[in-house]
Order: sequence, then C-alpha cells, then structure tokens
Amino acid sequence: RGGRRQGCVDLSDRGASFLDTLCRTVRTALDCRQAMVLGDPTDIPPSAVFLDDARRQGFPVPSALGEARFVAAVPVVVDTTADCALWVADPRPRTITAGLRDQLETFGSLAAQHLQLAAAASLYRLVAENSADTLIRGSMDGIRRYVSPSIRSLLGYEATELVGRRASDITHPEDVGAFGRKMLAMREGEVDSFTTEHRMRHKDGSWVWIEAFVRVTRDTSTGERDGYVVSVRDTSRRKELEKQLVHNASHDPLTGLPNRALLYQRLAERIARATPFALLCIDLDGFKQVNDQLGHSAGDIVLTTVAKRLVAGVRTGDTVARRGGDEFVVILCDAPLPESAMALGRRLIDTASAPMTVGDWTGAVGLSVGIAIGGAVDDAEELLLVADRAMYEAKAAGRNGCRLAAIGD
Repeated sequence: RGGRRQGCVDLSDRGASFLDTLCRTVRTALDCRQAMVLGDPTDIPPSAVFLDDARRQGFPVPSALGEARFVAAVPVVVDTTADCALWVADPRPRTITAGLRDQLETFGSLAAQHLQLAAAASLYRLVAENSADTLIRGSMDGIRRYVSPSIRSLLGYEATELVGRRASDITHPEDVGAFGRKMLAMREGEVDSFTTEHRMRHKDGSWVWIEAFVRVTRDTSTGERDGYVVSVRDTSRRKELEKQLVHNASHDPLTGLPNRALLYQRLAERIARATPFALLCIDLDGFKQVNDQLGHSAGDIVLTTVAKRLVAGVRTGDTVARRGGDEFVVILCDAPLPESAMALGRRLIDTASAPMTVGDWTGAVGLSVGIAIGGAVDDAEELLLVADRAMYEAKAAGRNGCRLAAIGD
C-alpha cells in the first residue's frame, strides 16, 4: 500500500486488512504478480490506465511496481475525489481484454465502497467517541448493567431485555469461545481494552456481524477497576463486501458460474478422492455467428441463458463452470458411468439448443459435448485435453452431438 496524502482516506489500521484482502484477491483473479493500492498523488492517474506493455510504450510506472510490463490502474473515487488508485502489474506483457477491464473496475468500485464506509465510520467515531451506535455498561463479571436504546435498531431487542444478561448469551456458537477468552483476559487484569468482531443473534433469529470496542473503567476515587463500557457498531455491510470479493475471485462475472481457477480446484479434489466421475467439455455451436450479427451484448445474453440451462440440467452436487469464451465444463459426480454421462450430455444438448429470444432475434445455438471418464487419468489438464479432443470430434461429426473419449485417448 502507498502512503496517504493530506486529506485523503486513511489506508492504515482497519482499512489495511480489507485492502490487503482486496489485493490478494485481485492477484488471484487477474493472475498477476502485483496488486496494490497507492495513495501518493503522483501514483493516482486521472482516469483508468490499461497498458499491455508499459516498457514498449514508455509509460512511467510507479516505482513500487518495479520492472513491470503489463500495467493497469483504476482511480478509487471517494466523495468525488480520487484519494488512491488500485494498480495491478506483471513482468509479462498481457493482452488487454474487455473482461480484464470490467474485473479491475469492479474491484476498484469495491475498494471505493469500502473506503467510503471506512471514512464515514472514522468520522462517526471522531464525533461520537465512546457513544457509537450502541453503548453498553457492564460489571467485571460480564453482566450488562445498561444498554442504550439504539440496540433496538441493531439487534431488535428492547434495552431492558438485555440488561442483567451476558453478551455470550446471544453470541454465535462459533464465535463465543474467542470472545469468552478476551472477556476472561480483561477480568483477570491482563488487558484493559480489546476489540472484537463476531456474530450476535438478532431477536428475529438471524445473525448480525458486529464490531465492539471494549474498555475497562475505574473508580475515580480508588482507581480500582469497576466495570467496562462497550461501543458497538454493525459491520454486516463490510462482511458482505468481503464475501463478494471472495466470490468474485472464483466466479465468472458474466454468468456467475465457477471460473477456470475454481474449476481446476474442484477437478483436483475429485481426482484426489479417487471416486468415479465424468468430465464434460462443452462448446457452443453457432455462437460466433450470433455474436457477430447481433453484437456482444446479445452474445452475453445468449451465454447467460445457456449457463442457466446447463445449471438447471445437472444435480446439486455437480459442477458447471465457464472455462472462457463460449466453453463450459461439467463435472458429473457419483453416478453410473459412462452411460449416465452420455445421457446427461444428450439432455444438455436438448435443453441448451431450445429456441431463445434476444431482442428481435429468435433462434438457437447448439452444443458439441466431449466426455472423459475420471480414473484413467490423474492429471486435471490431461483429463481436460482428453475431453476437449472428444468435443472437437463431436463438432467435426456434424455438431450438436456428444462423443465419449475412448480409454487411452
């Protein structure tokens, strides 16, 4: 992360954890060596930058990126001002695609949303000090003695319903252990304050992510520890953003299906289990003509429609992934093979090739399906190649067909 200029969003403390997660996610999703948020004014471009080879184009790369060749950046705009920029780089040149642009701009928007929330929270803490959304007073044994009325908007309870009870009573079972250890350390005098983030049960039974700032208080006359105060705020929106980041790293932004990275992960898991499964490589027939005639927007609608039809045609435990372009892959698990794989391939052809309407166009695309049976091959890439060859054989045989790879292919 870069430094911060006067007046910009603070990239330290709680913001750092989110931005570190963001940068790791971006590196994985875009398969690049570097991803970082830079806040120096000289490192914030006025608009998005996408360079397939910065060295060849003579672009002055920020020093933090080193000898990068592929370079891209998007300004992170908070309150109409670009306070920092999200940069990605790799020592290898890279073809700039529309998908790459969309992904980086999406990540930039997520960073801006988070920094906007962080800036708002920082201002609120500055103004409210110890009186955050909900203020709680407790005794050293963990019993609440006072709860501010704003608890109603946070957790749905009236304040009187929680006075006399412990926070652990409504803390999520998976979080109560860590929270209890922090409270114990405070009671035994090991710490005078701590911050905790965990889930608490709403009155309606749902779980709410909260962040609590806990501080010991002392008797003004004796100096003895006489209890604690807690300021609590809702962090559900930030948790949703983090969840979205993780999802975006492993899923195709257009169709929402698992992407290539998650496909290889699941395929490796299936191979490691050494249980029967089948791999179906699918390529759309006639998609190029639709895309060329109707444009990319219409082509995207066709792809998302086919994706939904493929998902509807498999079982819950199976995987449908988008490999790229108009190529999809299905992992068929725990079924009699290869008969069930061939039957599934034919069903998917019938389902996906049904007519669809896009704007003024009504037509259909077909599928060519190649099938490889897991077990004979213990390498994911090799198994995909076997299924690919079978798929191209099906396409060469007249398209809208299904071909099972022979053992040893």
